[in-house]
Amino acid sequence: MDQRGRPRLFQFWHSLRAAFKRPALWLFCWSVPLTLAIVMALPWKAWFTTTLASSYAPGSLFATMSETFRFDHRDDLDALKTQSGALAAMLGICVILFRTFCAGGWLQVFLERAKSYSLRRFFWGGARYFWRFARLIVLSLLLLSFAGWVVYGWPFKVLMNLFFGAEDGSLEVLVSESSALWVGWLQAGTYALLVALLFAWGDYTRTRMALQNTRSALWAGLCTMGLFISHPVQTLRPFALLLLLEVLVVLGVGRFSYGFNGGLDELSGWGSIALLFLLAQVALLFQTVTLGARYHAAVTVSLRVVPPLAQPDPWASRVGGPGGPQYPIDDADDYGVSI
Repeated sequence: MDQRGRPRLFQFWHSLRAAFKRPALWLFCWSVPLTLAIVMALPWKAWFTTTLASSYAPGSLFATMSETFRFDHRDDLDALKTQSGALAAMLGICVILFRTFCAGGWLQVFLERAKSYSLRRFFWGGARYFWRFARLIVLSLLLLSFAGWVVYGWPFKVLMNLFFGAEDGSLEVLVSESSALWVGWLQAGTYALLVALLFAWGDYTRTRMALQNTRSALWAGLCTMGLFISHPVQTLRPFALLLLLEVLVVLGVGRFSYGFNGGLDELSGWGSIALLFLLAQVALLFQTVTLGARYHAAVTVSLRVVPPLAQPDPWASRVGGPGGPQYPIDDADDYGVSI
């Protein structure tokens, strides 16, 4: 049970409600990536509008692009993909930095339990913690690279050589295709688990830095690793349940969208496109709310299990009666005590 007498198993649900009750925050967090995605789509829309203006019958390429179209415009499509790749890289960095800003905003609101002017406090928290959390991005990228090296690099080759006799780590030495498939799934699943743990570690590290008002990302990250070891169930259970709920929603929306998208043809109108767009935004909105819920759960758990810092007492050397004025004494002071 938590401090309010609620079962800790349902902490993820209370965190989801806490994030959902602040629509101004998750609408703002959703709108900026959407705007960047629209910027990404504008060059493609302009090219298709120019190309399809007078060369093709209206609606002939509404559902899909034919092989003839792809072959005739292969050079233009390759150039557009190259330009879009550079733009996507820059916009991706912008999204990462924006998510870093939003992390500080969510934590500021949840740590203060702000009910009014929450958007203003959100902006203030995002600016306050931005550079601290930006340093954590560098550390997270290093750990992500290390996880990739462990799963797909030399350690994996050593294990393949030890268990299957594959000197170079190749799956071709396995006796059956199903064995190779299972090893590939195990490899991918291990990497996905490490990435999920790394994301949870980042959220708890940011929460710890904001809760204790510290600046060292390395020390906070080490303390968070110790927290995961000492309290694995309390820290990871709400994140796992939120992830499961997010996967169910995304899969449900994706399954419906896939079936609806397969029925598009030349007779379909813009209403079909608008419906697909709305379905995609429902999934993105829920993902944004879930992100806020993760920080609420991290704050709740951290307040319960993270010990407070032992702050030094600036008035440890002082004179004065209890409840009265206190006067600090050091070598530079002129105060004295007479007995």
